[in-house]
Formats: sequence, C-alpha cells, structure tokens
Amino acid sequence: MTAMVDIVFFLLIFFLVTSMHALDSTIPMPTPDPKKGAAREPSSVTAIDSDDSYVVVRIDRNDKILVEGSEVRSDRDLLFKLRDLRLGSAHPEKLLVVGHGDATHGTVVMVLDAGRELGMEQVRLTMQDEEN
Repeated sequence: MTAMVDIVFFLLIFFLVTSMHALDSTIPMPTPDPKKGAAREPSSVTAIDSDDSYVVVRIDRNDKILVEGSEVRSDRDLLFKLRDLRLGSAHPEKLLVVGHGDATHGTVVMVLDAGRELGMEQVRLTMQDEEN
C-alpha cells in the first residue's frame, strides 16, 4: 500500500510540474495593426537594401557576418560596427538580418541581440540560400 501511495504522489508532482512549464514557456506577441505602416514598408530584400532606415546584416553559410558589405569577425566588432552605423548620419533604426539556410542559430541570435542592445526595435529576419 505504501508503494502505491508513493507512485501516486510521484505522478501528481510530475503532472503539476509539466503543466506549470507550459504556462511559463509562452511569450505574448503583439498583434499587428493593419492601419500602421505595413503597406508603406518595403517588402523585398533589394528594396530594403536601398532604404536608408535599415541596417542590413548578412550571414553566409560559414557564419561569416557582413554588415553593410564589410566583414565583422567577433561579437564585439559587430556591436561597434552597428553602433557606428546607428550613430552615423542616416541614423537607421531598423535591422534586416539576411541569413543563409546553413548558418547556425547562435550566430543569428548574436546579431539579433546586438541590434536589440543598440535599440533597434524593428527587426526583420529573412533567409536566402543563394550567395549574392
């Protein structure tokens, strides 16, 4: 009888822990406002490349990071380069990250974190498998 009570308590604790984990793992996402600038925003990567309000960061299949065409070798260099562009004459406030399909997730997250640290709230992420 004692062993059965122990098993019931283990099952009870297991179901409580797993049900609480599902509540903690959700992230509230804001709903898009159709009246705001979705129609005015450029929709293709080439259109965004020519837009001065965006900083374009490309990640190739070997995790090489290119910020506006110049290579960045470390996360610190990435942060400095993005900061220089952000404080430059155009003051871009948006970030476009173009990643290759074979790039690692960690590199993409590093770029997104650097942009977030510099106050770039509007971020677009896209994937291109061909090299440009």
